[in-house]
Amino acid sequence: MNAFANEAVCAVRWDEGGVVMLDQRALPQQEIYLELHHAAAVTAAIRDMAVRGAPAIGVSAAYGVVLAAREAWASAGESWRDAIAPALTALADARPTAINLHWAIERMRATFHAIDGNPEPDLLAEALAIHHEDVAANQAMARAGAARIGTECAVLT
Repeated sequence: MNAFANEAVCAVRWDEGGVVMLDQRALPQQEIYLELHHAAAVTAAIRDMAVRGAPAIGVSAAYGVVLAAREAWASAGESWRDAIAPALTALADARPTAINLHWAIERMRATFHAIDGNPEPDLLAEALAIHHEDVAANQAMARAGAARIGTECAVLT
């Protein structure tokens, strides 16, 4: 499922059960996408600056919580809330000063109490909502700025 296929450049997306992330360290020479299927891999990508920019880091963190929940559910079943804690701590520690990272983790954590059973579907829905909100905010910003920019240039945000 790629709800963002129409985006010219997609820094991060959920696709076929994992996170696909543009490795921004390789830009502009190469366009390399990382396929991440474990929370620890998302944590490493955030820590190692494969993803940059506050909103993209927040979206990546939300998807990282989904992967962490998948892993916690597989290992601990109904005790997933306890089992997920170390992964969320590691994710938060990946970039201690990244405001959107911590905001996204806390927003995802706020949904935990309402989840009954496998947490992945509900958490994925919340992560996708965060991502959609980010895309909408960027599009609104682009529309607001477009009137101020001439037709002879392009801006990538």
